[in-house]
Amino acid sequence: MERRNSIRQLVAVAVVATGLSLFAGSVSARPDTSVGGKPRAVEQLRLAGGAWGYPSPFAYVRGPGLAHVNFLFDTLLWKDASGKPIPWLAEKWERSPDGLQWHFKLRKGIRWHDGRPLTARDVAFTFDYLRTGAGRTATGIVGSVEFIADVKAVSASTVVMRLASRFAPFPITIAGRVPIIPEHIWRDVSDPVKYRDPKALIGSGPYRLTGYDEASGSYRYAANREYFLGVPVVRSLVFVPAPDPLLALRRGEIDVAGLPTEEGVPTGALEPFSNGKFGRISAPGEWHRALHFNMTRGFPYNERQFRQGVAHAINRFGLVRRLLFGRGRPGSLGILAPSSPFAAEDLPTYPYSQATARRLLDAVGLRDRDGDGMRDLASGQAFTPELQTSARFAPETAELIQQDLRAVGLDVRIRSLDTTGADAAAAAGRYEMALIGYGGLGGEPDTLRGMLSAASRSRSFTRVHGYSSPRFEELAAAQLVTVRASTRKRQIIEMQQVVAGDVPVISLYVPTRTEIFVKNGFNAWYYTPGGVFGGYPGPLNKHAFVMGKKTGF
Repeated sequence: MERRNSIRQLVAVAVVATGLSLFAGSVSARPDTSVGGKPRAVEQLRLAGGAWGYPSPFAYVRGPGLAHVNFLFDTLLWKDASGKPIPWLAEKWERSPDGLQWHFKLRKGIRWHDGRPLTARDVAFTFDYLRTGAGRTATGIVGSVEFIADVKAVSASTVVMRLASRFAPFPITIAGRVPIIPEHIWRDVSDPVKYRDPKALIGSGPYRLTGYDEASGSYRYAANREYFLGVPVVRSLVFVPAPDPLLALRRGEIDVAGLPTEEGVPTGALEPFSNGKFGRISAPGEWHRALHFNMTRGFPYNERQFRQGVAHAINRFGLVRRLLFGRGRPGSLGILAPSSPFAAEDLPTYPYSQATARRLLDAVGLRDRDGDGMRDLASGQAFTPELQTSARFAPETAELIQQDLRAVGLDVRIRSLDTTGADAAAAAGRYEMALIGYGGLGGEPDTLRGMLSAASRSRSFTRVHGYSSPRFEELAAAQLVTVRASTRKRQIIEMQQVVAGDVPVISLYVPTRTEIFVKNGFNAWYYTPGGVFGGYPGPLNKHAFVMGKKTGF
């Protein structure tokens, strides 16, 4: 995995009001000998590290970085293995009959890591900071706060949120996504992304950061022994450098490893984990690698037949076979994960067909005019589309797609950027075609609106630039305010039908998720249906680490 900073920078979280300190010591996972109905404590759980950024709510990098944020900060609601919202900071919540107000009653005795009480004022401040304050430029954590009209603390433990209009996905995309931050720390912070004071990591969460090495991607977390849900079953989390997590697991250096989403693993490489020492969980994927078209670049990217031709030219089953060794499937052209309960069936699949691809590309006027085998514009100028990719991923995907497209006369040039640069370019629309990997496709389906709607305020790298469909906009707006589940599902299915016909995005493949873990340690692993924090599909759900079980308290 790439390192964004070549200079090793050890960020030791200073001993301030939080009492955080960098520590060293054994990294073995040793269950204690406690008996009875409670899960056994695990003194230390070792996991593969990664360059996921400083774990404040404003400085993390991508979904795994968001998982680190959830160790330090809490949301009003959360999810366990059931996939349904459960009480977290809020012990009770209620929606008004008109759907415009949400009332939250906070649990008693919640404190920030510095010992100060967490109150309804902090909740109101958080949403105001994200809506109209310095945090309004944040991306991943903000959920859909633009739909909130105001938030009021009516008592020390009661918060009332008033919406500008009904918002069906509120429990997941707002109450279950926005981490509550302390007013006494953030009220004077004007640039939250650059804020690196140790106070930036003071949350109410089940862990405290005790060490962070940006260069190697290592993190250390110690249990918050004053946590309002009790001392976490996993007493400490240690994320160690592990360029090859499966090899590190075999060597006993870490306690769990996930199969990589991009490169795939040959079947023979998994044989050492077939003995009784290791356990395994697996589930259909909610992450995909996709090809995005930037339709603001004009011809031919804004031509539906061009995009359809590209879809027919790419052998997506071949990508699954060659890159994932068969552990996955081609994605849906409706974008949502095939395993999503909202996934539409019987969508166009654009099967691999060079003949069909050539016919569609001919139809838009891209033809070989000089006999070199590559297509040219009507003016005779060579057409050399650029395919942007991220160095975070192995290059094979881009290379195989380049081969497929060159076979039908598209002289594609590959441009590879580092992770930060690729994500920034994707968010800003600085590309013609881009390969982008992201999750959140099995949870709240309003993600389609955020990605594709012309009215969306999303600043994410998942945003699709230049897509325009009046019918999609109509459906996207309607599903937001539709409370009846069956009606909303029909609307979302039709949204996928529209998108699959227009092909602004080609979902290339969805890898199957698999984690392998040492049984003699922590073993309450699960994948949260629909993900947590708005869609993160990985296994790092703090509920499991706190409670030591899959559901409930």
